[in-house]
Amino acid sequence: MGRFVFKLPDVGEGTAEAELVAWKVAVGDAVAEDQIVAEVMTDKATVEITSPVDGVVTTLHGEAGAMVPVRGPLVEFEVDGAGNAEAEAVPPPVAAKPAPKPEPAKPAPAPAKAAAPVAAGGNYVFKLPDVGEGTAEAELVGWHVKVGDRVEEDQILADVMTDKATVEITSPVAGVVIALHGEAGQQSPVGGPLVTFAVEGAGNAQAAAPVEAPSTASRSPSPNGGGSDEAAVAPTQSPPLGGSTRA
Repeated sequence: MGRFVFKLPDVGEGTAEAELVAWKVAVGDAVAEDQIVAEVMTDKATVEITSPVDGVVTTLHGEAGAMVPVRGPLVEFEVDGAGNAEAEAVPPPVAAKPAPKPEPAKPAPAPAKAAAPVAAGGNYVFKLPDVGEGTAEAELVGWHVKVGDRVEEDQILADVMTDKATVEITSPVAGVVIALHGEAGQQSPVGGPLVTFAVEGAGNAQAAAPVEAPSTASRSPSPNGGGSDEAAVAPTQSPPLGGSTRA
């Protein structure tokens, strides 16, 4: 389990903060990806903010009527996987007291750290968030990233335009861009895939199941081999029986 800090995304061109109108969730609620968590208001429109991940709400930052800065923490979730917040460091005195033991213990964590990203690496599909009340789609104005770019959390990915404003869309995670869904001038649906990342941790997209055909083929010769062994055992048993009859 990890901790995911969701920050207020860009809700309008040139907007530095937004007023928190109301919460749609409470601490302890289990939230699904794309579920509405809050409503905020700028000087141009009221915007519904949706969750980028599945998880359980642990902290709500701010109360109704408060001003929330863009890219400031809005909601914290407990999620499966590593999350995007660093875990607390292990207290150093415990490892420092036994002088001879840390030397054999140091190599042990090293392979564990190297294996973790390989086993836990996955894909994260970022979907276009709600960019305005009653808005079902937005026009993709331009990309700020390309496939292969390494992106940091809160980095601007694209500009989209609704009938009310042009909005800068920022990344909710750190990772490497592996797919851009759409081209400039196209309409992107709210809740539809926008960017796919390769991230550390489980991501939010299922990996492909392993192919089992080769293993099935390799097992088929083994029963034939077993049959030939039984044929070899049969004649070895018959001579002792014949010898006992003659006696």
